[in-house]
Amino acid sequence: MSTPESRASRPFRNRFSVILTIAVLFGSLGLNADSAERRIETARESFRSGGRAISVETFAPAGMERLPAVIILHSAAGTLLGKGEMVRFARALAARGKVAFLVRYFDRTGTVFADDRDIDQFTPVWIETTRHSVDFVAAHRRVQPGAIGIFGYSLGAYLAVAVSSLDSRVDAVVELAGGIFENFEPRMRRLPPSLILHGTADQRVPLSEAREVQRAGKRFGTTTEIQLYQGEGHRLSRAASMDATQRALRFLDRNLPSRQ
Repeated sequence: MSTPESRASRPFRNRFSVILTIAVLFGSLGLNADSAERRIETARESFRSGGRAISVETFAPAGMERLPAVIILHSAAGTLLGKGEMVRFARALAARGKVAFLVRYFDRTGTVFADDRDIDQFTPVWIETTRHSVDFVAAHRRVQPGAIGIFGYSLGAYLAVAVSSLDSRVDAVVELAGGIFENFEPRMRRLPPSLILHGTADQRVPLSEAREVQRAGKRFGTTTEIQLYQGEGHRLSRAASMDATQRALRFLDRNLPSRQ
């Protein structure tokens, strides 16, 4: 795959701006999965991609049954910022009867956080790594066949859209503050049911990027839902974050039903 400058790289003009201003996904939402009736089991697992071990944190309801799965893809900040929020979201998914996989796709390239140069250079590799994560999840002993979703934020959202457009095993996508990589749209073969979440005042990933995903959904005849947060930027306010979280959970419930 060629590596033209991607739209996803535009928000990240230098390393310091990434560290200082990258958004926290679901900050202070009060998602207390520990209080749920179902006991949640956690595990550290890995799969191989490009000869590298890719770390995965798995969150699942206690038991042995096969359940729908959701792959969670972090932003360009990796797990430096927002890790606690991603874990809380994963636990909330597990409390609702899903197996959540927090994939550290940066392990493939030894990246800690990514600026525009990293994104331009490594996007094809991260797409491949994310596709390998679908292989791993599809073969997992706790995952119900035919029920895999991807949630991505910012850079992770671009990857979620890209991989779901290439892999028919992905049944649902939630993308927050993402879009379609530049020059990638001709490669898209499909788009599963998708939920688009975006702030109208996002200066890092403009609203036009969300509209492109919406148009792609229409082109493929996909059920596409979009929720725009008026006046919100790349980092959503507490109220908008709470709403986005609940919408994401409900959307995944509807589109990844359990067969148990």
